[in-house]
Amino acid sequence: MYAQMIKSEATQEDPEKLAAFQARIDAGEKIEPKDWMPQGYRKTLIRQIGQHAHSEIVGQLPEGNWITRAPTLERKAILLAKVQDEAGHGLYLYCAAETLGVTRDELTEMLLDGRMKYSSIFNYPTLTWADMG
Repeated sequence: MYAQMIKSEATQEDPEKLAAFQARIDAGEKIEPKDWMPQGYRKTLIRQIGQHAHSEIVGQLPEGNWITRAPTLERKAILLAKVQDEAGHGLYLYCAAETLGVTRDELTEMLLDGRMKYSSIFNYPTLTWADMG
């Protein structure tokens, strides 16, 4: 079955469309956001892209906390660039998710109410400048 579809969801989708979609997957064809795809597949893509986007945004928080405490102006500039880079990655991913039919506001709400996650590696504290590496 295509890309580890969540089988627990009952689908009322056209078996012919499902078969044609699976044939495209099996043939290695690219699936574009506007192409027909099963709802479970679309939902999985939104979840994966959303989690990645949230992780990029949350990943900039530890660095952001240290900008004002960086030991030199050069290191402040480096941290600013890193934070800007991570924010840009997050925004690109939010844009990708939007092409699948979900808004940034919806993704943010799903994160805030616990329906969507982010990478928990960013939960580790950065207590000293040495932790920033």
